[in-house]
Amino acid sequence: MASERKVLKVSGMSCAACSARIEKSLSSHDGITLVEAIFSSNMVTVEYDPDVITLDEIKRILAKTGYPVAEKEQIVKTWNLRDIAICAVISVTLAVYAMGPMFGLEVPFCDDPKIYSIIQLALAAPVLWLCRKFFLKGIPALFELSPTMDTLVSMGSGCAFVYSLYLTAEAWFMDGSAMDLCYDSAAMILTLISVGKYLEYSSRLKADDAVNQLLEMIPSETSVIRDGKEVRIRIEELAVGDTVVIRPGERIPADGTVADGRSSIDESMLTGESVPVVKEAGGTVYTGTVNIDGSFTFTVERVGGETMISEIAAMMEEAKATKAPVARMADKVAAYFVPTVISIAVVCGLLWFLSGKDVAFSLRILISVLVISCPCALGLATPLAITVGSGKAAEHGILFRDAASLEMSGRIDSVIVDKTGTLTFGKPTVVSYTGDASYLAHAMAGEMRSEHPLGKAIVEYCEGQSIQPSEIVDFSYEVGKGIMFSSEGRAFVMGSSYAESEDGMTHISITADGEVVGEFTLTDGIRPESKRLVELLSERDVDVMMVSGDSEGAVSSVARECGITQTVSKALPADKVTAVKRLQAKGHDVMMVGDGINDSPALTQADVGVAMGSGTNIALSTSDVVLLNNDLYNIPRTVDYGRKTLGNIKQNLFLAFVYNAICIPIAAGLPYLLGMAEFTHMPMLAAAAMSLSSLSVVTNALRLRRYDPEY
Repeated sequence: MASERKVLKVSGMSCAACSARIEKSLSSHDGITLVEAIFSSNMVTVEYDPDVITLDEIKRILAKTGYPVAEKEQIVKTWNLRDIAICAVISVTLAVYAMGPMFGLEVPFCDDPKIYSIIQLALAAPVLWLCRKFFLKGIPALFELSPTMDTLVSMGSGCAFVYSLYLTAEAWFMDGSAMDLCYDSAAMILTLISVGKYLEYSSRLKADDAVNQLLEMIPSETSVIRDGKEVRIRIEELAVGDTVVIRPGERIPADGTVADGRSSIDESMLTGESVPVVKEAGGTVYTGTVNIDGSFTFTVERVGGETMISEIAAMMEEAKATKAPVARMADKVAAYFVPTVISIAVVCGLLWFLSGKDVAFSLRILISVLVISCPCALGLATPLAITVGSGKAAEHGILFRDAASLEMSGRIDSVIVDKTGTLTFGKPTVVSYTGDASYLAHAMAGEMRSEHPLGKAIVEYCEGQSIQPSEIVDFSYEVGKGIMFSSEGRAFVMGSSYAESEDGMTHISITADGEVVGEFTLTDGIRPESKRLVELLSERDVDVMMVSGDSEGAVSSVARECGITQTVSKALPADKVTAVKRLQAKGHDVMMVGDGINDSPALTQADVGVAMGSGTNIALSTSDVVLLNNDLYNIPRTVDYGRKTLGNIKQNLFLAFVYNAICIPIAAGLPYLLGMAEFTHMPMLAAAAMSLSSLSVVTNALRLRRYDPEY
């Protein structure tokens, strides 16, 4: 049986090391071929062989590892605000009580070591209990040789607490002074990190706004016709085949086809296009779009997860659940980072102790290094930028299939576009007619029998001229020669070869009894924004090549109009693939834009395949990026969002690496070596610094939400 792919939402992931632990745990089991854990979105993507291991077994492994799977509709809540508030009040009280004598404050029982230490123990204990999840996950992970951020925090806080317990026992049974108690550090470390993680978690939820806002557009109730009567039902009761009644201002609850009525629909939430779309009998309507003016009924064809809005949300979730290539570096670093930090912390503590410093000082160094080095910022750098960047792009109707597609879009330096349906409208139109106007009635009648796209264009032109078709007989069609028929006793032939001239125009002649009596000039109209598209890409140092199956004349004509210098005409699907490969062989990163079946092989070969939203299902399924509308400016926008996101990722990684490069030496005691004053409460400062490092990365990633290309 073929392998299956599932995206699971889990609770409890708090850092990149957690992701590495999950990947290590699952990958060790037979039947699992791929695991990607993204802690910023609490998602785990698993590819597995269902004949070897079941999904339930995978869920049990995750739960045993400490990361249980949440139900699809369940919101994963890792940080409880009430508990954090209680910890904050207690920790601040404890810090004031413990540090007061240092600043000349009179605090109760500070001159009685026994009571002084017991009061601090009584204040610290509730904080450790409320923050016990750090210990419940961190300590087992240490024994399993897969240490995480929770391991660093629990070791730092735990060491401070255990050492303070020893001093408390010394005060009670050996008349100790209790002067080096670290209960305040043990509690404040847990509190500050919990506050930081809560703020980080809240900010990460903002990054998910695009998906959440999309799904919130699905109405909870709708009106349907049941047994000849209109009734109001919940959306969950809606079924395929139901007839739904939609009135002005209502959102559409399912995908379907208009049965009766006419109205304007706002589809901007799907396509990014602000102009309403007129829908009438036979037109397709989509879930979540808004009915503006008229009333109509439609027949339900897709509900629930099969609707377009659900597929879009799923694609966006899929992008968040995959890793960009640049993230691999961060993952490799994070995998070795925590064990390395633990080793550094232990070595630094021992070296200071051996150099003559007391146990309290050496322990503070050890705790500070442990706490300040949590790799949260490193793990957040890539996935948060991907989430925000893909969400912003979706507002314009640009959907990235995965994180790698978004990153690769930022590296593109060459774009190959098809002509028909991309730079042009993909629909021939009559530019002019020369000849006797009386023959238009015969031409219209003949082409109404034809299925050729050029014939349909001629019929539309005649309809625009208010021509009424004549009566014809003896209609026939011969490939390569055109149509033949008789009307009013005369023999007509149209378009003997449908030949295309060097100027890119198609000329269709009308012949009556062997004499040319008229001629149509047709062209596939160039979109007005095509020239500006090429200019925008050129401004970004992106080369544009047009590869088309049309004749050299048609391709050259469009290329001149749009300012494209590289073209390939009369291209078969294999020729389009060859064009992509040639550019790749020269070291270019290539984006291919197309909308037809013949574009699919090239879309697959390209570094980034972009399918226009009007394209075929095959083109959409083989692409890396889907443009839900026909706005050509979304092509440079795709490049822009890729570059902005890639730049943001690099900034985040720089912040994370620089933070650790600066802070670890400070925590390890560099200020003391330089003769600076001793910071007694360095562990608390380390906890605050660690939280700020994560928040700086989150804040930088959220800056992407303000980016919007101005064209």
